Amino acid sequence: MNRILTYFFACAAMCSMLIMSSCSKEKHENDDAVIKTADDPADPKNESSGIITDESNLISYSSQVYNQKDSTRLKYGTATHKNFVYACAKKLGLSESRAIIMRDAAEMPDVYQSGLDNAYNQQWSHAYIVIKAFWGMQWVWGDADDDFNDNLNGYSGESESPEGYNGKSAADYYTAGNGDLGDWYVGYACHYITDVSFVLHTTLPDVDMALHHFDFESWIDNNWTAGNNLSQALNNVSASSFYTITDAKAGIRSAVQASNYSYSSNAKLAWDNYKASGFPTSAGTGNSNCVYYTKKMIEEAAKWTGSAIKYALNKYNQW
Repeated sequence: MNRILTYFFACAAMCSMLIMSSCSKEKHENDDAVIKTADDPADPKNESSGIITDESNLISYSSQVYNQKDSTRLKYGTATHKNFVYACAKKLGLSESRAIIMRDAAEMPDVYQSGLDNAYNQQWSHAYIVIKAFWGMQWVWGDADDDFNDNLNGYSGESESPEGYNGKSAADYYTAGNGDLGDWYVGYACHYITDVSFVLHTTLPDVDMALHHFDFESWIDNNWTAGNNLSQALNNVSASSFYTITDAKAGIRSAVQASNYSYSSNAKLAWDNYKASGFPTSAGTGNSNCVYYTKKMIEEAAKWTGSAIKYALNKYNQW
């Protein structure tokens, strides 16, 4: 029991550091840069402020955000979300227009979910942190499984309110015959499973992980096509290797085991070698093992992101 309590107290302390870091960074990056329109009157950092963008403008607004070429606007935006979802959609044979809708939506959780308004924090919804206990995998912090499920399937009865964007889901729009908005919600949901495919969103952080969380993400962005060309790992993954999930929340938990520091040698070696390289951020940096094992994590992230799209389109017969 004392060991478990120690884990919880450590988690609380480290997550507090992440929260403060996240709040400061999100305020700097998002407050002035996010596009405002007449149909977007609400504060994008306030989860409870009502409809932020009317559904009739949701796709066009996401496109505006995507085309706003400010590399400092969204953390982790360049590589992970839009490129993963777009690439996976295309590998699955979806049309260019559908892949673009999913791509643009995949960035939006970083726009709509940030800051500390109403005791809400982005890191809570974009993480699923576990530890290895003697009885098995033990969840300690994070809510990505609920956000992932609720954006795909609707409210699943968790203690928090429905966590699909604006209380809606891909299921709502697909069953109503609105395939475009159904696709938008699939892309939006993919954000969460892509996030938990990387070690820092699934691992109880120590001081180094807390202080260098954004450095690691910046290193991936800066080496996506330049330097170490990490995007090659995504490009080399075939659709035939995408995983198959039959339950959204279980899918998140499986993805977590492929990225958690204690469960995955790829994640452990990627982070240990990133640390040994001195927490670099620029293109072409990081030792060879850091690059190799990060690419292994990227391969896993592609397989899980692709699995999410497959799951939704199979479930709602939207091929």
